[in-house]
Amino acid sequence: MISDLNLEEKIVNLTARIERVVLSTGNNGLNYLIVHLIDRTGRIEARLWNVNDEDIAQLKSGSIVRLEANINSYRHQLQLKINNYVIIQEEEFDDYKITHDMFSINAPLNIDDKFKDLIAFIENIKNESYKQITIRLLKKYEEEFKTFPAAVSIHHNVIGGLFWHSTSLLEAAVSLRKVYSFIEVDWELVYCGAILHDLGKVFELDGKNASEYTTIGKLIGHISIGNNFICNAAKELKLDGEDVLKLQHVVLSSHGKNEFGSPVEPLLIESIIISSLDSLDARLYRVNEEIKKVSHNNWTPRILSEDGRSFLRHYNKSKKN
Repeated sequence: MISDLNLEEKIVNLTARIERVVLSTGNNGLNYLIVHLIDRTGRIEARLWNVNDEDIAQLKSGSIVRLEANINSYRHQLQLKINNYVIIQEEEFDDYKITHDMFSINAPLNIDDKFKDLIAFIENIKNESYKQITIRLLKKYEEEFKTFPAAVSIHHNVIGGLFWHSTSLLEAAVSLRKVYSFIEVDWELVYCGAILHDLGKVFELDGKNASEYTTIGKLIGHISIGNNFICNAAKELKLDGEDVLKLQHVVLSSHGKNEFGSPVEPLLIESIIISSLDSLDARLYRVNEEIKKVSHNNWTPRILSEDGRSFLRHYNKSKKN
C-alpha cells in the first residue's frame, strides 16, 4: 500500500488506481507522463519517462495499474519512477486478490449516522421555506451527497468529501453563532446555505471517484446547478418570496468574489459567513494534505491555490507539547 512505501526500498511493486494523468514534455523534448496514484491509504505521484502512444492510450484515469518502480524523494516528498507496468482488467481482480474498495479514500466519519443527525437538525429549522427546500434536496440527492467528493483535486477529494465539507461548514457556523451573538444574522439561512452551497456538485462531478467534470459541470458549473436545484424545489413545494431568493443568493455568492466563480458577490451578511467558511475549510484541507506529505521541519512544495507559497511543517501532532 502507498502508506507503506519508504526510501529504504529501492524498487517497489505497487497496485493502485490512476486518479489522473498529465502529459508533459521535458527539456530534452521527449514526452513523459505524471501519473497520480491512489489507494485507500494515500496518494503518490509517479513519472513514466520516454513514453509512447501506447503508454498514453493505456494509462487512463480510473484504471487499476500494477507497477514496478524506483522510489526517490523529490522536494521532501516520495515519488516513483515507473520501470514497467500492467493494467489490471476488472475480470482479473480475483486473480490479483483486489477489490475496488482498496483504491479509494473515505471521509473519516460515519456518514450514514451523520446524515440522520443532519436531517434531524434541519427538521428543527423554524423557517419553513429553508427547511422544506433543504430537506427536499437532501432526500432527492441523498446517495450522491453522501458519497461524492467535494472536488476533483483541490480539497476533500475523497469518497464522502462533499458531505464532510458541507457538514464542516455547518458545524463551524453553529460554533460561530456563540462567538458572534451580538450581530444580526439569520443563522437558519446560514445553516441551510452551508449544506446546499455545493450540492450542485452531484451533477458537476462524474461520480464518487470523480476524476473528471461532466459536460453540464463544465458548461454551467455547480453554483448555477445548485441555484437551479433550489428554484425547482421551490416550485415543486409551491414556495416563493424573499426566503427562497435569499437561499438562492447565499448559494450563488458562496465563492465570494466574481473572479473566484461567484455569479454574484455577497450582499447579505449570511453570504459573508458562508463564503468565508467555504474558503477556510477548503484552504485548510489543501494545505494540511501537503503538510502531511513532508517530514518534520521541512517545507511543502509550492501550493498553487495559495499563490504559490510553501508551508513549513513545524508541529508534530502526535507528540505532546
